[in-house]
Amino acid sequence: MPQPVRVPDEIYAILQQIKFSLDPEYMKAAPSVQDMVNVALKRFIEDWEHPDSQTQLLNELLEQRQIARSRMGNTR
Repeated sequence: MPQPVRVPDEIYAILQQIKFSLDPEYMKAAPSVQDMVNVALKRFIEDWEHPDSQTQLLNELLEQRQIARSRMGNTR
């Protein structure tokens, strides 16, 4: 079953900028933010399935989790 995910504001803003930059050229056929996220997730899965990439991805995931945990309770 599909699940919503949270995207940090700064990343979402960049995705929006990319989308808006493509709108004039592709009009209604321009990729949506959801399309960009889907492509990124597919690439992540492909990279994860390769042992050479998996270690680096795991390190990045653990770093991301550590950053997220450090922000918990932080009201900045």
